[in-house]
Amino acid sequence: MQQYFAKDKKDNILYLNNDDLNHIKNVMRMKENDKVIVVYDNKSYICSLNNDLLSCNIKEIFKENENNNSFVCYVPFLTEEKMDFIFQHGTELGISEFIVVMYEHCKYKLPKKDYKKKLIRWNRIVKEASEQCYRINKPIIEKIIDVKDIDSICNVNILCSLDKLNVKSICQVLTTKNCNDTISLVFGPEGGLSKKEEDFIVEKGFIKTSLGDNVLRTQTVPLMVASIIKYLKESVKNGKL
Repeated sequence: MQQYFAKDKKDNILYLNNDDLNHIKNVMRMKENDKVIVVYDNKSYICSLNNDLLSCNIKEIFKENENNNSFVCYVPFLTEEKMDFIFQHGTELGISEFIVVMYEHCKYKLPKKDYKKKLIRWNRIVKEASEQCYRINKPIIEKIIDVKDIDSICNVNILCSLDKLNVKSICQVLTTKNCNDTISLVFGPEGGLSKKEEDFIVEKGFIKTSLGDNVLRTQTVPLMVASIIKYLKESVKNGKL
């Protein structure tokens, strides 16, 4: 079943966003009484579409109380294709917030006048990815910041570093004891972080962390860390570790 996010609920009826009508009618070719999954107020419901295709009747609860531990990912500004890749797959793997950062070595610079347009586009991407993977909580993308605005806002703050000295292994930094804490992740663009940037981020309280001997593509880094966190959480949940 296709999932959508509702804008309102009255009694047993959920109301969908007007922007979804084209997808419902022309892409999915749905009709009255077709079943959909609809999310509202941290619950998802199995519903039956009404004739207008923008409202539906609740039949039963599908999912609720989704684990929403904060995992904040500071994403360097990259090419559109790479940004889309991170937002799509990071959403599937449980990242709760993306904050885009303009670093010294970013190949492309985004004028501030274009920030709003990009944020709208990126939020559409995470909405669609959330619907595809049945997430109840859409990731947040509200900010495009400079390096000086990065802050250690979480319990575990990870800085992915290529240094060979004074770094901890990801296995030391992420464990079954802290995987359900709030976590933030910083990683550099293709050109890496400058020494000045890395020193500043360490001063802010981030732990210099190695992901292993291989040098990963920028867009691979957050997905690897998200996968490790997901694995640890599932292991704790099922009593495997």
